[in-house]
Amino acid sequence: MSQKDEFLRNLYQRRGGIKLGLGRVADAFPVIFEKHIPVYHVAGTNGKGTAVYALDHILRSNGLKTGRFISPHLFNYNERIALDGTDISDGEVFEIYKYLEKKINNFDELSFFEITFLLAWKYFEISNCDRAIFEVGLGGRLDATNVIEGPKTDIITSIGLDHTHILGDTLEKIALEKLGIVKKGDTVLIGSGRDSVFDRWMAETARSHGAKVVEDDKLPENIELYGDFSSPEQKKNISLSLKAAILSEKEGLKIPDFANLKLPARFELIEPDIVTDVAHNPPAIAALVETVRRKLGKVVVLYGAMKDKDVTQVLDFIGDISDEIFVVSLEADNDRGAKAHEILERASAAAAKKIKFEATDDETMSLALDAARKNGMKLLVTGSFHTVEKFVNFRKNNYKASFF
Repeated sequence: MSQKDEFLRNLYQRRGGIKLGLGRVADAFPVIFEKHIPVYHVAGTNGKGTAVYALDHILRSNGLKTGRFISPHLFNYNERIALDGTDISDGEVFEIYKYLEKKINNFDELSFFEITFLLAWKYFEISNCDRAIFEVGLGGRLDATNVIEGPKTDIITSIGLDHTHILGDTLEKIALEKLGIVKKGDTVLIGSGRDSVFDRWMAETARSHGAKVVEDDKLPENIELYGDFSSPEQKKNISLSLKAAILSEKEGLKIPDFANLKLPARFELIEPDIVTDVAHNPPAIAALVETVRRKLGKVVVLYGAMKDKDVTQVLDFIGDISDEIFVVSLEADNDRGAKAHEILERASAAAAKKIKFEATDDETMSLALDAARKNGMKLLVTGSFHTVEKFVNFRKNNYKASFF
């Protein structure tokens, strides 16, 4: 086992499931905090990643040095922390980790996510970032990133029913968790939903938290987005990011072309006949299905899921665009991944008729790709970050495709 593999194994062992709460990290953050960095703070049920990557693209296009923090990663831990679009190196991870270990008294109590957040902040300080963009891990109010003080710029991309066992079982409860990142003096951007009454309530709640500016995703009439957007949702989240930058950076912001904006595994064509997307809950899958219907028509689907997702509803959505749904088992931390047979057991009768899997996941993935090519269709790989990671690693290890 390499030094990095051993280090990451030890770090991952700190996960212990999802541990919300600010006590531990609130004690640790002031100890390592040395420099104020203007922050963009991104929360929401879906679309956070798109907003973060778009913000990074906008700010760097305007000559600003950016730090970018995302969660989770797709293939490599280092993706979580980037400087000017380049992932942190292994050496920098180890060096800052050792610094934190020596500096923070309660270091042994900190979770995987808390350490990663603190590591990112210190890296951005050391690197003299002009701006830092932080994606909330889960919720907002009790997320480790919420120890960052205002005023800052907040983006709430969307509100949907996900992680209901943690965040609440109504849109209002979930919205309150997301809006928990709003501090006094913040500029707040809220993605418009389908209910104008709910949108107004969210705006009023943000103001009650002390926000100085609250806006939606509608851009001024004299500003136009340039780029090939896969869906209205993607365009909305990019609009949110652009409007956030316009409000926060004030005069002279250059509007970049988004044609070369790379959004990993967000309706991403990784090979001529393979599309990956990390949609993992019913609202995200429903939006993905509409995009697929409009752009691709029928597809073959490779699907994997976490146990806590609404697999039944998701499979019914997927059944609208696919007659063959190949399912794989996911090996996630703390046994959170669903096995292929569990997915089949939770499927409706109609969806179950379309589900296929073999004795091994490699066989299943191979058959899924063969089925797509045999029928002249695209293969859509979706359901989780872990699903996309599993499939791409399978391609690397078994097919040596020229793309890699």
